[in-house]
Amino acid sequence: MVSRVVIDFAEVRLKRRTGATYGSHMHHRGGLRAVVALSAVLWAGTACGSKPETPGTGSGSGTGTGTGTGTGARGDGGIDAAKGAPTFAEVVSTATAPTQIVELVKRDPGSLAWIMFLYVNWPAKAGERGVPDPGGTLGATPTVFQTWKEVHEVYLAGGAAPQPWDDGGPSGPPTLSLTEIDGTTLTDVNGNPITYTVAMNQGAFDYIVSRALYGWNGQAALRQTGAAPVAFPASAMEVKAAWKILDPVADKDRMDHYLVAQAILPPANTKVAVGLTALHITSKALPSWVWISFEQIENPTTTGADYLLPIDPAIATVNHVMQQALAGTPLAYYRANGVQTEFVAGGAPTLLANSQIETKFQKTSSCITCHALASVSTGAQPRLDFFQLKAGNLSGFVGMPPTSPFGPGPDQYSALDFVWSMREAKR
Repeated sequence: MVSRVVIDFAEVRLKRRTGATYGSHMHHRGGLRAVVALSAVLWAGTACGSKPETPGTGSGSGTGTGTGTGTGARGDGGIDAAKGAPTFAEVVSTATAPTQIVELVKRDPGSLAWIMFLYVNWPAKAGERGVPDPGGTLGATPTVFQTWKEVHEVYLAGGAAPQPWDDGGPSGPPTLSLTEIDGTTLTDVNGNPITYTVAMNQGAFDYIVSRALYGWNGQAALRQTGAAPVAFPASAMEVKAAWKILDPVADKDRMDHYLVAQAILPPANTKVAVGLTALHITSKALPSWVWISFEQIENPTTTGADYLLPIDPAIATVNHVMQQALAGTPLAYYRANGVQTEFVAGGAPTLLANSQIETKFQKTSSCITCHALASVSTGAQPRLDFFQLKAGNLSGFVGMPPTSPFGPGPDQYSALDFVWSMREAKR
C-alpha cells in the first residue's frame, strides 16, 4: 500500500495519509507547488514496503553502483521517513551538499537521481543564476539549470574571459547545437532535429575562471612542467540537455508534457520553443563524479528513438512513485534511466546512456568512462577520441579507461577531470 500525500502550504511540508493510492491523481491538473519537498514522497512510498529491495548489478542496468537497495533513508540532515517529511530547504540542501549526495547515492541511487532532477528543474528566481524560487510552481521555467552558464557564455572567441557569474542572469535564449556527440543528427517525427545545450553551475564556472581554463592558452598551460592537475570542487555540477522543437499543431496535445524553453536555432538563428526530451546531470560529489540520466517518457513516439538498456528495478520503482506524485506537472512525464558511479561493478563494465544523447551507441555507452578521457594535448591531436573502432564500427569506451595516454610526453595528454565541455575553449 502506498501513502497519499497532502500539501499543507502553511507549514510548507508534506504530510501523509494512509488508505489511498497515487493512481487517482495521475491526471489531476491542479499542480504541485515548488515550496514542497516532493522528494519526500519516495519515503512515503517505501514506508509501506512498496519498494522491493532489488540490488543493482551494474552489468547493464545503468546504475553502476552495485547498491540500489532502495532503503528509503538518507544520512544526517537528509530525508528519513521516521522523522517526518522534509522541507523544501532540506531537499535543496541535499542536492547542494556533496556529503549528502554521496550518502544517498550509496543507499538509494534512484532517490538521489530524482532529488537532483527536482533541484535542477526547480523554477529559478528572476535575475539570479542558479537560485531556486521557493514560491515558484513546478513546471514553470526558466528552471535552475536553465539559468546556469551555457558553454557559449563561458568559452568565448579568442579565449576571452567570460562575464562574471552574477551578471543578472542569461541575456537571451540559449543557442542550440544540432548534432550528437558522434556527429549524427536525431530527427523527430515532425522532421525537426533534436538539439542540445550544455550548462554548468557556479561551482564549475568559478573553478574554470580561477584557472583560466576558458581559453586554449589556459588549457595548454596544463602541459607545462609542474602545472597543477585539473580538480573541480565537490560543489561542481554540469548538465547536458536534449530539446525537441515544439510544433504548435503536431504537438498541441502534449505541450504540457515538457519542461519548455525559448532557444535560438542555428544556422538562421531563429527563436523557437523547445521541450526537454532528455537530461544528463553530473555532480563532482565523488572523485569520478556522479552520473545521472533522465528522459521524457514519450520519446519513442515523438522522436522515434527508444532507450535500449534495461532500467534497474529499484530505480523503476522510484520512477513510478515520483511520476504519480508529480501528476499535474510536466515533471510527471520524465523518468530516470540510471545512475552511474563506478567504471566496473560485479566484474562487468557499467553502462549508462540516453536515447536522445547517445542514440546509436547506447549499448556501448558509459558516461563515466567516456568523460574520463576528457583531455588536452599540445601535440598533433589536441584531444583524445570519444570512440574506438571495433569490427569496423565506432564503439564507445566502457569499463576502466586507458591510462597510457596521460603523461608528460609530447604526444601525451593532461586529464580535464571528466569535463568534456572544456573542448569548446577557443584559441
